[in-house]
Amino acid sequence: MIASLNTMIVRRTHTPAKSVSYPWEVDWEAGETPVEHFWITDLKSSPKDLWPLLADTNSMNARLGLPEMVFEERDGQLHGSSGRFVTRQEWLEIPWEWELEKSLTAERRYSKGFASVVRARYLLSDRWGGTRLTIYFGWLPRRRWFRPLLRWANRWLEKRYNQVLAELDDLASGQTVIGRSQLLAKEATLDEVLLGKGFSKLTEAGASAAEAGCLAHYIRKATDDDLFRIRPKVLAFEWGMELDDVLRLLLLGTKSGLLSISWDVMCPHCQGVRRESKSLGELREFGHCDICDIDFGATKLDSIEVTFKVLPEIREVREVFYCSAEPAKKPHIFLQHHLAAGSSYKVDLELTEGRYRLRSATGAGPSRYIEAVPAGGDVEVAWDFQEDHSEPPTAVEQHVRLVVTNSEAEEQSVVLEKLAEDPMVLRPFDLFNLQQFRDVFSEDSIASGLKLEVGAQTLLFTDIVGSTALYSMLGDTKAFNVVHAHFVALQEIITSRKGAVVKTIGDAMMAAFRHPQEALEAAIEIQRMFRPGEQDIALRISIHRGQCLAVRFDANIDYFGNAVNYTAKMQSVAGAGEIVFSKEFYSLPNIAFQAQERELEMEEKPLRSRFLLGNNSVYLAKLKQ
Repeated sequence: MIASLNTMIVRRTHTPAKSVSYPWEVDWEAGETPVEHFWITDLKSSPKDLWPLLADTNSMNARLGLPEMVFEERDGQLHGSSGRFVTRQEWLEIPWEWELEKSLTAERRYSKGFASVVRARYLLSDRWGGTRLTIYFGWLPRRRWFRPLLRWANRWLEKRYNQVLAELDDLASGQTVIGRSQLLAKEATLDEVLLGKGFSKLTEAGASAAEAGCLAHYIRKATDDDLFRIRPKVLAFEWGMELDDVLRLLLLGTKSGLLSISWDVMCPHCQGVRRESKSLGELREFGHCDICDIDFGATKLDSIEVTFKVLPEIREVREVFYCSAEPAKKPHIFLQHHLAAGSSYKVDLELTEGRYRLRSATGAGPSRYIEAVPAGGDVEVAWDFQEDHSEPPTAVEQHVRLVVTNSEAEEQSVVLEKLAEDPMVLRPFDLFNLQQFRDVFSEDSIASGLKLEVGAQTLLFTDIVGSTALYSMLGDTKAFNVVHAHFVALQEIITSRKGAVVKTIGDAMMAAFRHPQEALEAAIEIQRMFRPGEQDIALRISIHRGQCLAVRFDANIDYFGNAVNYTAKMQSVAGAGEIVFSKEFYSLPNIAFQAQERELEMEEKPLRSRFLLGNNSVYLAKLKQ
């Protein structure tokens, strides 16, 4: 496809030609012939390095000097507008087509403006380690006398594009660091008095002056685009800080009157924000995406992203658009292509290793899963929109031919998306397993009856051995004080190991950790503190990793499920000063090695319970004397 267009362009360098890979339909040409323009430029950066910059057409249009745009979703479609008075334009944004690092196509159908339709297309091909880029613009004028204006617009676009492409080429090759943030930076409307008060409260709440100053500088200088949805993992990467430190700072910022927290419900198809909830209690079980035309479970593991916002009284933050930039907003989508009714589409793909899904761009219809493997897979995969292939996925070569058939009576759009977690997304469990969140937001809980998927969690249970004898020996008052002091000590150890106390039940405590290694270290440190015979209290500890749900219990966030029950039952195997590990936990990377490094004495033991099916065994560990 790319080669055919490039060949055509090389042969006809002076006369604009119709793109054979993207022809104008007869009904559009019935009124006016298109005003077309294209050119080729060779760049030193590779398609892989250039693609993120070219696909971010929002930043590209800002660099070009195009006006701001306003977008609105209506009846499942995206409508845009820009300009005022005689330059006013209004249009319907047609879903884009693209193939990662190879091509991109956009179309707008105008209800107001100088054109009735515009199409833009980028074609990228590798050229001796660099990129040969073909850019095409085609317009259907609304009136015949608008043709000279559109010809001038095409010449202006080529001139500005060549200037901007030189900047992007330097940026992609690392020769300049002038990036997106500097480009979109504008003077902000800021209340310095309120910001100063928030800064003072932030330091009083426990943030260092350096941390508070870093956040205040970010609120002052960051772009509206960066501040509209503050993503903590992105900040941690940009600031070179530990994620826990960034989260602690942002949480303190919410209590200091600088920020608010947002629980964003994401569409599983387009990954767009469908609803923003200011508290956990506002979350609901189901969500809907008009653009993708699907209903979806809003409590699934990948349905919620946690972000932060600057309070509007501190700084006015607008979501600024220069383009809808669909490919940049959907980096998980490798390919999106429109197929006419009864047509087929063939394309050769270079996939990275991993799992993919073929589906329609809209609706919750049939789909097909494939797994790109280094060797031994199929070299061609075919799919029809009416065929539903359940798992397991089909193994395919990373260089594979895709053949898609649309046997439906209407046009369909095929999507090939990679099923991989965005490493920059902060999920609810990242906060639930942070003690600072539970302390700062102790009154924020999930709606009664709602269950949030939080995936596999590392759970640690502690329990006092011989608590009845303890109360008899010390008396109720002294025993209570000893038990309370031991809970305080446990929380200090758990928090220092980046865990969180989920709840206490009588003499027992349940904690959760984001990192399994930290759970093991916490258990060892606890048993060293409460060695049998050295304290009034001796403890048994169990650690397990399994799937959990987050629920509301006594107005707090609790974990629920078989993994919780199993961790509790494991306690029956352990005695005073002992730690019991489930096989699921002990088989995790580095856990067995870490246990050996700490010189734990290990022994496999059977776990018997009338509530457990089959043969179960666990690993019992003791500290060396």
